[in-house]
Amino acid sequence: MRFAAFLMVGLLVTLAAHAATATSELSWTAPTTRVDGAPLLVDEIKEYRVYYTIDGQTPGDNYPVVVSGTAQSETVTLELMPRAEPYVVGFAITTVDTDGVESVLSDVVSKTFNIDRIVKPSAPTNLQFNITFGDGYTITEKVGQ
Repeated sequence: MRFAAFLMVGLLVTLAAHAATATSELSWTAPTTRVDGAPLLVDEIKEYRVYYTIDGQTPGDNYPVVVSGTAQSETVTLELMPRAEPYVVGFAITTVDTDGVESVLSDVVSKTFNIDRIVKPSAPTNLQFNITFGDGYTITEKVGQ
């Protein structure tokens, strides 16, 4: 028996100059029973552990993300580089009771998305040109005049 279902998963991608920050907002329903069918009270839940992969690989630091047992949502921020091929990000979560016993992983929810563009620099401004004739006469043209 799986302990919880995800209610919502969203990936919001914001591009910076070279790196992209993907913010994943996770929410879930707390389990109300143990695997054997015995009741599990809210105050018996110590914490949740959010496990995730990027292209099947687990990140190095601060993994898994540990969330208070009273929480029903969490935000996970991922730093990703723009590239031509799509990213696949997957999430699963476990429940840890006050005795330190951890559940099996929930079902995995995943999303495939592209970050295939790099933010371009702005165009030059205040463009003008000068034409100087042989007799010394000059014409100056400016953008917007």
